[in-house]
This record gives sequence, structure tokens and C-alpha cells, in this order.
Amino acid sequence: MRMHRIGMREAASVGIIFVITKIFLPFQRSMLEIGGTAAWLIALIAIMFCPVTWWCIRGVIKNASEGASLITATEEILGPVLGSVVNLAYFSFFYAITFIVLREFAEILKSDILPRTPIQMIMLSLLIPIAVVAHSGIENIGRLCWLTIGLILVSVMVMIIGGLISHTEPNALSPFWGTGRSQVLKMGVVRSSLFSELLVLGFLVPRLRKRKEWERVVWPCMLISSLILFSTILAYLYIFPYPAGLRISFPLYEISRVIMFGRWVQRVESLFLVVWLTCAVIKLAIGLYCSASTLAQVLRMPAFHPLIFPLSILAYSLALLPESLMSAVEWDRDYLRIYGSLFSICLPLMTWLVSLVRRKRQLL
Repeated sequence: MRMHRIGMREAASVGIIFVITKIFLPFQRSMLEIGGTAAWLIALIAIMFCPVTWWCIRGVIKNASEGASLITATEEILGPVLGSVVNLAYFSFFYAITFIVLREFAEILKSDILPRTPIQMIMLSLLIPIAVVAHSGIENIGRLCWLTIGLILVSVMVMIIGGLISHTEPNALSPFWGTGRSQVLKMGVVRSSLFSELLVLGFLVPRLRKRKEWERVVWPCMLISSLILFSTILAYLYIFPYPAGLRISFPLYEISRVIMFGRWVQRVESLFLVVWLTCAVIKLAIGLYCSASTLAQVLRMPAFHPLIFPLSILAYSLALLPESLMSAVEWDRDYLRIYGSLFSICLPLMTWLVSLVRRKRQLL
């Protein structure tokens, strides 16, 4: 397929939005369930694995031919058979993110905003702009991300600050180890998959014009994403301290409902709703694009565009498989957020090691 270029600001914006959109889902509640008052520590440990994800991806791309993406580099290193198997695993990962997050966002809209609207209609209404944006390609997705990233980050910070002003529990982080030291340390390693969406860097950095621009995109992306995820967990603990925070389905939405900036500025959650929907559409469009692009390269197709709409229809069908909101949340929590590191760290690391072994043998 033809390689389309993307600017540094656009690439960083795509990576940030793809990672942080989970804050609008029951992400904070899931962290409290496993860590209690030490949920912030689990996030901090997970953040330490961000550079490992990038180093593995970079190792694969740098040991392939010039301009190769993660998908083409994987096939070049592992061969057409094993490389296709690994690439299909990448496809499954991006596609699982797409239909699971689609269901979760549709449930948010149905439960609190559009309770009388069938879930099928809500998902179809989301899928149409998602498919259109994904069909436009990574260049247009990058421009859209750059145009909206400022609004998204500012709205999140306003929400956090407004929530802390409205209510703060001074002893929210006691006891320090929450559910126990061994549990927190173990789950911090397991939850390194919180940043498994950084796998999208394997699609983005090869599209930059110069290799020296890679680090200038990746490190700001990881830094900002980590700061946002960590801040929302910490703020949630102070605003809705454990165990009260376990009873809230959509933490950030509930924070927006308690914000009060004086007598005349109350119930501002409707203002944030537009930002959430924009962020959701962009994240799902990125996931759909990566899925279609990966599958197109596995199938040796000259373009990914013909796959967008069939994959959209299939995503709609798969999104209906969870029986309820809690089932969808469990799919996200028990599968994506536990086994995500197998796709974002283990598979690139294995491919990188194979490339190093082959290079060593050639030198001998």
C-alpha cells in the first residue's frame, strides 16, 4: 500500500487520543476494584512499562527495510507465514478495542442521556461517522486529532480541577497499600496493558519524514497520556473516595455532574458530552483504520478502503455480543486490560529478538 506521510504534531495527537479515551469509560472504577486506595500506585507502575513498549516497537521497525511499518516489518523479519499469524494477532487486538469500546460508549449514552433509545440505534449513529473518518485515511485522522487535542485536554483538566474544588476527601489515599502490597505490585505489572494502545506508534512513526523525529513524537505522547491517566485516577480517589467510588458506573461523567462554579454554573456535564463523543469517534476511527490497514496488508490488498465498511458492519454485530453493560466492561477489564501486553510488548519483543538473532548469524 502507498505510504502516506504525517506530521509530528498530528502523530502525537493520534497516539494521545487513542490512549486516553479510556478515561471516559469505567476505567477508574476498575482500578479501584483491584487496588483500592492504592489504585494510583498501580497506574504509576504501569506507566513505567511505557518505554518498554516503545523500545520493542522501535527495535522491530529499525531492523527492517526503510519505511516499513510494524506490520510490514513483522512479515519481513518472521517470513510470510509466521509474520501473517502475528499480524492477524495485531488485527484482532485493534478490532477488539473497536467493538468493545463501541459498546461501552453506546451504553453510556443509553444509561444516562438517551435512556429510551435502542442500543442498536445508538451504535449505528456512532458507527457512521467512525467509518467515514476511518475511510478518509490516517492523514485526515491526524489533522482531526490535532484540531481537537487541545479541547480534549483542557476539558479533562477543567473537569478534574472543578471536581476537586467541589469536593475533596483529605484521607482518600489511606491506607497507602490499599488492597495489599503484593496485590498492588502484581497488578501494576499486569495492568501495563493500560498503555497497550501505544502499539499504534508502529503505524505512525514510519510515516514521519525523518527518523530523528521519532523520539520527539513518542516521548511527549507517552508523557501526556501517562499524566492524564494518572491524574484522573488520583482525582477520582479524592472526589469519590474508596469504597464509595466502587458504586459509580461512569466516574468521569459523575465528576462532571458534581462540578459547581458558583450559583449560575451548575450541571455542566452537557458541555463535556460533545468532547466525549468527539474523542470516542476519533478513538474508534483509529482502531478501525488500524484493523483495516493491518488486514489489507495481510491479504496483499493495494488499499484498505474496501475493508472499512464490511469491518464496521461486523463490529456492530460483535458489539451486540455482551449481554449488558457490565459484560462489556468485564470484556474490557478481564481480557483487553490483562492480555493487552501480550500484543503490545511480547509480540514486538519476540520479533525484535528474532531480527537480532538473524543479523548476528549473517555477521558470522
